[in-house]
Amino acid sequence: MTSELLQRYRQLRDDVDRQAERLAAMYAGQMHCRPKCTDCCINLTVWPVEFYAILEDIKAAGIRPVFDPQAGCGFLKDGLCRLYPFRPLICRTHGLPLVYLDDLQDEPTYGVTFCEKNFPAADAICFDADNTLNMDAVNERLAHLQAEFSSAGGLAGSEPNGRIALSRLIDFVQGTG
Repeated sequence: MTSELLQRYRQLRDDVDRQAERLAAMYAGQMHCRPKCTDCCINLTVWPVEFYAILEDIKAAGIRPVFDPQAGCGFLKDGLCRLYPFRPLICRTHGLPLVYLDDLQDEPTYGVTFCEKNFPAADAICFDADNTLNMDAVNERLAHLQAEFSSAGGLAGSEPNGRIALSRLIDFVQGTG
């Protein structure tokens, strides 16, 4: 069962990639995200379903990642991601116009966020469902996958919030995790 859930995570990852490619093409002249731009890159935690899918993928590819704990993200080398084809969902959405529901106000509204280097004329853009990525929908799908993964006996995360530091990939690849 967990294998099928990891495959469903990969489908979510593919769906996010398709949406990201569409938005990147739509905003090609306004997005300044390029290789070696690492402003958004940080050491992070992921849900176990995502962690184990990434782990399986890097093992299948024969990759033995190296982690530099001094870097903003330890998987960067010379400004490039050593896990790029397998990177987490959040990394796949950096820079894009992302919409989130802000339900902390009296009347729930949607807010759009993106890298401050992108969209210099953001005031002139009418962001809507057709030209943004709905991160609430992505996160909801991921949360459902994680709940199913946990119920199916998938390993839990070691962080207090149930997540796993992505840096732990090194331990698992080396067989010490």
